Amino acid sequence: MLAIGFGLTLAIAACGSDSSPPVDPTSPDTPVGNYSITTVNAKALPAAVIDTTNYKFEILSGALNLTADGKYTEVTRFRETIPDNTSTFVDSTFGTWTRSGTQISLKNGEDPNAMSTGTWAGMQMTFVMVDSAFTTTFVYKK
Repeated sequence: MLAIGFGLTLAIAACGSDSSPPVDPTSPDTPVGNYSITTVNAKALPAAVIDTTNYKFEILSGALNLTADGKYTEVTRFRETIPDNTSTFVDSTFGTWTRSGTQISLKNGEDPNAMSTGTWAGMQMTFVMVDSAFTTTFVYKK
């Protein structure tokens, strides 16, 4: 009888607890966590993505945060230089993210048609952005 009572107590306790461990955002086993841009087009930051005689556009820093509930935020600092004037500004976006294998998809919360897709590899994510003028590769690391 004691063995049955002990077994029943264990069964009740097991039903009342969450068996999944908490998500460790520093773990390479999950994309959840905080990432910083480390390179743009294989250049360390600050990195110029456009650099002509009269115009320079640089990425100074960037952060991407993926949460366990499927949301993301991204904040990027830029510097734009033209003759006799330099401006620094910040751009941010938010939305939802999904994972399929090593593919990470970011769906913009303000424009549901805007989607970015990258590759996740442990402590690193890589996004390649292609527009009509050029291709830009961003590498983020935890």
